[in-house]
Amino acid sequence: MRLRRTDFRDARNYAAAVASEVAAPALRLLARSISRGKSSEPNSWRTGIILGNGHIGDALYRTCSLEQLASALPQCRWSYLTTPAAAVVLRDNPALDEILPLCTSDSASSVLASDRAALRARRFDVALCTENTRGYEALMLAVRLGIPNRVAFVQKGFSGLATVGVRLPVPMSRPSQFRQMVETITHSSDKSPLRPRVFPSAVDRARAEAEWQRLGISDGSAVIACALTTRQTTGHFPPPFFRDVLQQAISFHPGLRVVFVGSTDDAPLLTAEAVRIGAAASVSAGKLDIRAMVALLGRCSAFLGSDSGPRHLANAAQIPVFFVRNMGGSAAESGWYCETEHDVAPAGEYLSSAEMERALAAVNRTVVARALITAVASGARGIAADMRR
Repeated sequence: MRLRRTDFRDARNYAAAVASEVAAPALRLLARSISRGKSSEPNSWRTGIILGNGHIGDALYRTCSLEQLASALPQCRWSYLTTPAAAVVLRDNPALDEILPLCTSDSASSVLASDRAALRARRFDVALCTENTRGYEALMLAVRLGIPNRVAFVQKGFSGLATVGVRLPVPMSRPSQFRQMVETITHSSDKSPLRPRVFPSAVDRARAEAEWQRLGISDGSAVIACALTTRQTTGHFPPPFFRDVLQQAISFHPGLRVVFVGSTDDAPLLTAEAVRIGAAASVSAGKLDIRAMVALLGRCSAFLGSDSGPRHLANAAQIPVFFVRNMGGSAAESGWYCETEHDVAPAGEYLSSAEMERALAAVNRTVVARALITAVASGARGIAADMRR
C-alpha cells in the first residue's frame, strides 16, 4: 500500500511506516500464524473488543458512534478495553456489553501479562483498533490475543497486521475518524451529531446538585465553567488569556458567575485565579467524578477552556463550548467537531510552545468575551464570530 508523506509530521515515522509496508507480507503471515482462525464477515461476529488510547477525551470521541456500531451489528456484543479513569465515562453506555479497565497507562497495549492471557481466553471475534496516531500498538495487542479479525487505520503503515484496513480520505476530527471506521465495517451511514455520550445516574445528578449548592449558585444564574489545564504535553496556554476573557465577560454581564473546574491537583492554580477574578468566581476541583461533573456542567450556561477533558465533557453536557485548540498538533484532528463548540485559536498547526503563545496574541479577547455573553444570554448554537484582530 502506498503511503502519503503528508500524513506524517516526522520523517522518521514516515520511514518506519514505509518499512512496515515493505514487511507487510511477512507481518501478514505472522499474524495468521498467531490468530485462532481465518477472518470473517462482520455479520458473523459475535464478540468484539474496542482498543484505543486510554485518555478520557479519546474514550469520549468513540462514544459518538457506539450507538451506530451496536445497532448496525446487533448480533455482536462489544467490550471496551481502557484505563480505569476512562472507564468512568463509559459506564452505563447501552451500546457496550462490558468495560474492561485493564490498561495501566494510556497506551492501548499496556495490559499485564495475566490480563492478556485472560483476554486471549475470551476468544474475541474482532478487535477495533481505533487509534490513528499509534495504531500499531493496538494492532500488535490484537495479534497477541489471537483475534482473527482486526480493523485498523492503515494510512500510517502496518497494514499487514490488519484484516480490514480503514483509510481516511482527508484529514478529519478524531470522532469523525472512528465514525469512518464504524461506517466502513457496517456499510451504513451515521448522520447523528458527533457529540460525546455520557450517562449520569440519579446519584451523579444529586452530587452535582449538592456541589451547586456548596458553590452558592442559585438556579437561573448565568454561569461560565472554565478549565485552565490540560494533560497534553503541548497546548498549555497561560491563565492570563482566560482571565482577561472572563473579566471582560463579567464587565459586560455583572451578574455572571464563573466556576473553575479541574482535578484536585489543579486546585492551587484554580484557587489563585478565582482570587484574581474576585467574588464572582468559585472553584470545584476534585469534588466530583466525571459523570457527576457532566451533570454539573449541564447546569452551566457555557464553557471556556483549553483543549482538555472538560472540553469534551462540556460537549457531552450540550452547552456552548469555547476552547483554544492545541496548535501543537493537527488542526483537523483537534479542532471543533460539535455544532455547539467554537475554536477560538487562530490558524496554525504543529507549532512550538513559543509559537503558540505568539499566535494566541492574535486572538481578540473582547470578541471572545462578547460571544460568550451572547451564548449565555440566548443559548444560541453555532455562533460564527471572527475572534482574531
